[in-house]
Amino acid sequence: MKYRVLGVGMTLIMMLSMAGLSYYSPDGTERRYHQHRDAQVPEEACTCDDSELCTHLPIIRIDTGGQVIPGEPVTGSEGELLRYTTTPEGASEIVVTIETVEGDGVWHHASDPASQSATALFRIRGNSSRFFPKKNYRVKLVTDETAVENLDLSLLGMNPDNDWALHGPFLDKTLMRNYMWMNLSAEIMGYAPEVRFCEVILDGEYIGVYVLMETIKESDYRVNLSDYEPGSASTSYILRLDAAEDENVLLENYTWYTQRMEFNESARSGLQILYPTEADLTPEVIDAIQRDVSRVERGLYSSDMVIGQYDYASEIDVDSFVDYYILQEFLAINDAFSRSTYFYRDVRGKLHAGPVWDYNNALNNFFRSFSYRGFLLANRGWYGRLMTDEDFVEQVIARYRELRRGILSDEYLDQYIDEVEEYLGPAIARNDEMWGYSYDASLLPPEQRRLPDEVETLEEVNPSSYSEAIGWMEGYMLARGAWMDQHIEDLRQYCHPSKNASQQME
Repeated sequence: MKYRVLGVGMTLIMMLSMAGLSYYSPDGTERRYHQHRDAQVPEEACTCDDSELCTHLPIIRIDTGGQVIPGEPVTGSEGELLRYTTTPEGASEIVVTIETVEGDGVWHHASDPASQSATALFRIRGNSSRFFPKKNYRVKLVTDETAVENLDLSLLGMNPDNDWALHGPFLDKTLMRNYMWMNLSAEIMGYAPEVRFCEVILDGEYIGVYVLMETIKESDYRVNLSDYEPGSASTSYILRLDAAEDENVLLENYTWYTQRMEFNESARSGLQILYPTEADLTPEVIDAIQRDVSRVERGLYSSDMVIGQYDYASEIDVDSFVDYYILQEFLAINDAFSRSTYFYRDVRGKLHAGPVWDYNNALNNFFRSFSYRGFLLANRGWYGRLMTDEDFVEQVIARYRELRRGILSDEYLDQYIDEVEEYLGPAIARNDEMWGYSYDASLLPPEQRRLPDEVETLEEVNPSSYSEAIGWMEGYMLARGAWMDQHIEDLRQYCHPSKNASQQME
């Protein structure tokens, strides 16, 4: 794919895309905004003298007042993570000023007046990404420096809220994995965090192309659940399966104490409660959530499941589990059902898989290579049990075939990649001016690059240019789709009577 500048062709593609493609969620109730298609691009060249940043993308400016940003990893002599840095006073966040420069159809400049300005709590966020020089940040909007009250604002046209993530693609040289697949996931299975490309200036210094993302939380515009009623014995909840963090309550559910979930011992990974929030997490509420999840798990791991007598469809939203499985499998997400995996349940409804989160490693962008062949999730976590059911497997196969004729077709995905690359335009080169040295993997320590196996070289697993990064991602995606097209029916082996019989004996 050749690099192209913004121009008449870009405008034409956007018009054709908007005329011929649907941006609605599966239930048809909400239109998904795709920035590269929906945002108006300036029609005329800018008349500025190029003495400062001039971009068609929104700008986010952050002023720390000279403070050191907390959240850097501190490691021991063996490279083990010991802790994250804090302020001299021991705080995990600092108070900063954040401003946006935004508006459709106009050029934005580093010195332009702010469209919005707010006070925010600010820190480095992420897991492995904390070791990258291009950091990811958590932004928590507050009313003033006391940080007592949250402030909901609509940033870059997204729905108002106070909690945001600034994702800075570094290992993902294409810059687009999270942007692209959050949008497409929303088209397939409903809500996924909204995303917007922007360029970021930190303390007066340009730091590249970023993606501003909604975080996963309970709210009217994100995961919309029935509010918790104090004193109630039952509650809606959001859970995250990930490495344990001190601020989150870790469930002692059935697969936790029976050690059936991945990485329990090595990383103290487990289901954590994100909602209800700490103020409402009484021992009774925690116990109610543990019992609710454990009841579902006991059914999945029972002999009734093996012989087809457990009515799991009365407990889980099967469509969401099917769509989640297909997306994670198609994208070869190795973290699925071990890290960055979310579930939610409204007190009035069923347990849902999702929302999706963290596609930075999608399509063979993990530290080590993954073959485009083979299934990653069919034996993992709850899916290892759901796959014993013929109806579930057949629904996965049918839904996969349906999606491959539409939004997951090679043609649609190729076009989407081309459109995003063209929309980013000159921003790609600006980002490369800042971070392009990382195309030479020999300049990077192991924690900042992809690692070869015994038969690969460093150069064979780390792209040497933006165009090569795009080509590698697209090539893997097409190969993965072709393999799954040929082998998707092989999932029936997991629900074969002989397989189930052996599991029942266990």
